[in-house]
Amino acid sequence: MTPLDEIESLLGQVASGDRAAFRKLYAATAPRLYGLALRILRDEMLAQDVIEEVFVGLWDSAAQYRGDFASPVTWLVTITRDASIARLGVERAEGRVAGPLEITERLYASRPDTDVIESMREEARALEICLRELPRARADMLRHAYLYGATYADLAEGAGMSKEALRATLRGDLVQVRECLSR
Repeated sequence: MTPLDEIESLLGQVASGDRAAFRKLYAATAPRLYGLALRILRDEMLAQDVIEEVFVGLWDSAAQYRGDFASPVTWLVTITRDASIARLGVERAEGRVAGPLEITERLYASRPDTDVIESMREEARALEICLRELPRARADMLRHAYLYGATYADLAEGAGMSKEALRATLRGDLVQVRECLSR
């Protein structure tokens, strides 16, 4: 069983209320998801809060996962990304700015298993190939949105477009990327 198959199986067990599977799912995915939240929020406490929020919500929503739409890791990453961006929006609205991580915190961060790293690399390669099919500026906008938490307002301002026009364009691009990834 591959790591992705194991995570998908654990999601199914969590959907059935299996607490042991929930603990295993947390152990297998939380470090990566925390890293994503931390990269977007740039604040350890906020990232921890988001991960707690994600997993509390996951307990109730694991049955919503559909393997024919996305890999289990992609689904979890999307949930975490969306929660992180929502929290970032709240933090921006309230005028709070997070500081950078200390170098010692970066040096001693835990590393995922080799299988997980290889799986992540394969997904990243496939995504990069699909992003190359888009015009470079729009692919860059998607990267900024998904990797760095840029909002539609941020991207629209930089592109000189209305938020509505940008949203429509990026949605079309996301459909194209999804179709590419399913090939």
